[in-house]
Amino acid sequence: MIGQIIREAWISIASYKMRTFLTTLGIMIGVAAVVMMVAAGQTVQNTITESFESMGGNLIIIVPGQSVSGGVRTARGRPSVTFSDVDSFKGMKDVVAASYIVSTTAQAVYGSNNWNVSVAGTTPDYLIVGNWEIDRGIPFTDRDLKSGNPYVLLGQTVIDELFGLQDPIGKTIRLNNRPFTVIGTLQPKGDGLMGDDQDNIIMMPATTLRQRLRGSRRPNYADVAFVKVSEENKMETVANRIEYQLRARHRLKEGTDNDFTIRLMTEMVNQARNVGMILSILLASIASISLIVGSIGIMNMMLVSVTERTREIGIRKALGASNRWIMFQFLTESVLISFMGSFVGMILGVVFSQIGGFIFDKTVPISIWSVIISVSVAVIVGVASGLMPAIKAMKLDPIEALRYQ
Repeated sequence: MIGQIIREAWISIASYKMRTFLTTLGIMIGVAAVVMMVAAGQTVQNTITESFESMGGNLIIIVPGQSVSGGVRTARGRPSVTFSDVDSFKGMKDVVAASYIVSTTAQAVYGSNNWNVSVAGTTPDYLIVGNWEIDRGIPFTDRDLKSGNPYVLLGQTVIDELFGLQDPIGKTIRLNNRPFTVIGTLQPKGDGLMGDDQDNIIMMPATTLRQRLRGSRRPNYADVAFVKVSEENKMETVANRIEYQLRARHRLKEGTDNDFTIRLMTEMVNQARNVGMILSILLASIASISLIVGSIGIMNMMLVSVTERTREIGIRKALGASNRWIMFQFLTESVLISFMGSFVGMILGVVFSQIGGFIFDKTVPISIWSVIISVSVAVIVGVASGLMPAIKAMKLDPIEALRYQ
């Protein structure tokens, strides 16, 4: 019975090829738009996640506390976490590494080339907490940190701008007219979360930066501190230990606000993912409007079909076709049209998504959601659009239908 209904439905819609194509076109466009919007949303979420992972996983970030003016919290206060505070974190349970950054910008010069760069004064452990890897050469050591040796590590952008195809290892560059020796290069990371170039960086011992590039009235204080935890589910526990230890070291009395702020990278990642998910849902919702238009097109075609085939329906009923058979016949035609449009729309959506990813140099995932969306749309839109025409066909009086001209 089902096979016969499908065959008759196919014969019926194949009889009006142009009308069927134009009707399915609305569903094709709608499904393709939804698939592309879902893919775009997933791409955004993946990009956000990759950006955070490139910054370092399982990280706890400690920054200066916010200043208070007139009872209102404003910008960050002055640095409050010392180098020794960060060193004290290394002995904590579940802590893999701890480091800090003292940052500035400088004009880097080599030969006739110059380039404005971000300079990070830090410790050898920053390579661990920040997921940085040495491409060539060697990193600076704790001994270099203590001695303030003028050694630097270069990001890929800096290498390209200053050296081109030359080997930078062992060369001397100048930062603010002071000489520094290149001892290593960093593997490229690409753009950060905010579109900033993470490879436009020069790393050196923090003491070197303080002594040669950026003086300070508080020379032993970090701009930002980082703690890498062994497992994600232990982040909260370690953060509580850090807070307790910093309050004790800073001699903060009970009831006094912290002079520092602790942030968990996992919380930041989850918040960013939620934003990406909301964006994906919003884009898909906007694109689904075209599906409504497509479903109206199918309903219109099926209503016209019922009117055109009134006499045929009367003959079928006179020969013994049941009302249920008539209803299933028109519902099947509607679902079949919707299914064809949804399938083609899914293919087009995937293809255009991949083309867009190629153009913008992004990896666009092919999600199982594309298939789920297509099948769901085919069934829901097909049934919803064909139900009214099917009921209308089912309720036709056979005698009146046979008289219809």
